[in-house]
Amino acid sequence: MIRFFKSFLSFTRKERLGIVALLLLIFLIFTASYIIRHYSNKPINIDEEKLNIAWQKTQAENNEIAIEKNNSIAAKELFYFDPNTLDSAGFISLGLKEKTVHYLLNWRRKGKHFYKKEDLKPLYSLSENDYHQLEPFIQIIAKENATNTYAKEQLPPLPKHINLNKTDSATLVRLKGIGPYLAQKIISYRNGLGGFLNHSQLLEIYKFHDTTFTYLKETLLIYPNEIRKININTATESDLQSHPYFDEKTSKNIVMLRKGLNKYENISQLRQVPLMNDEKYRKIAPYCTID
Repeated sequence: MIRFFKSFLSFTRKERLGIVALLLLIFLIFTASYIIRHYSNKPINIDEEKLNIAWQKTQAENNEIAIEKNNSIAAKELFYFDPNTLDSAGFISLGLKEKTVHYLLNWRRKGKHFYKKEDLKPLYSLSENDYHQLEPFIQIIAKENATNTYAKEQLPPLPKHINLNKTDSATLVRLKGIGPYLAQKIISYRNGLGGFLNHSQLLEIYKFHDTTFTYLKETLLIYPNEIRKININTATESDLQSHPYFDEKTSKNIVMLRKGLNKYENISQLRQVPLMNDEKYRKIAPYCTID
């Protein structure tokens, strides 16, 4: 032992520190090995009841998140409706997916009639959550009541042709493919435009099915001379922006150019307006006047 210590002292300081570090590492390894062997054989007590409660809580939270994520209708402004008469635009405004609306309208075209709220439940792609959101707002008018109401009102037959720029929503709603919601949208858009110039403007409101659009073109007449025009020599930026075709930048540039020209001498000068392109000019020019 004495010889060991003498030989140990004969090492340099760095060598002695290295030996001590090595011995300490060996000690730690053996200690860790003993602890692992000692405790690995002991059973770990798990409170199964607490574990089950925690799992159920996690599942409930996940379900709440999933419901909130998929709740597409809750964020919409719901209104009372009859699924037998509401048009596609109305269903879309309720928050239904386009695919769901397509199946519903196809169902109706094949003769389906909803007699009670629950009849809407089996609709393909309508989730149970969406149905529960809609259920309080479903109001079904019985077939016989609808017939009696129509008879009492004694509505005159629709004329073969209707002036689109003069008719009211009560007449529009009687046309195939147009319900109350869409009729109101058409009247509102017509007022903003100052009148329709062509049938294709109806597609700016809603993407009608080809068959429906053909029927509307044959039924609705348009007289371009009846439109209301905007005087671009006197209109303010606000006046221009009230029209669907005049955005904020276009309105500002029209007024700015007018100040530079003193006044517009002809409508074609609108082509000089910054950012004005052929398509935009073609749309807005018919609604402008310099008188």
